[in-house]
Amino acid sequence: MRTLSVLLVALLVFSSTAFADQSAVTPQVAKVKAEVQKRGSGEKSKVRVTLASGTMLKGYIGKIEESSFDVNDAKTGKATAVPYTDVQKIQGSGLSTGWKVTIVVIVAVAVVAAVFGIGCASTKVCR
Repeated sequence: MRTLSVLLVALLVFSSTAFADQSAVTPQVAKVKAEVQKRGSGEKSKVRVTLASGTMLKGYIGKIEESSFDVNDAKTGKATAVPYTDVQKIQGSGLSTGWKVTIVVIVAVAVVAAVFGIGCASTKVCR
């Protein structure tokens, strides 16, 4: 009888740790969940979601739940439920910060070159 009770206790301990590992939140899931919460829901929260299968969804976040969120297609309004565990990448629909900085730098260089070119053309220093 004593052996049976020890065996049952061991079984309960090991099975509870197995279930705890399954429900553990990975860093990727936590990151995606935080990003969705930050963006909020509604037609102004446009996103592009890349799933682990390679599928890309575009639209806006319609509904946020504990284990998933909905991406609504902007044209049709069709909602697609997306589990946080299936998301590989989530980003806004606009340009990234890196591209915005690159564009500003290019415009600034062009303006400086134009000012320098006009200054040289009006004086004999550059000739």
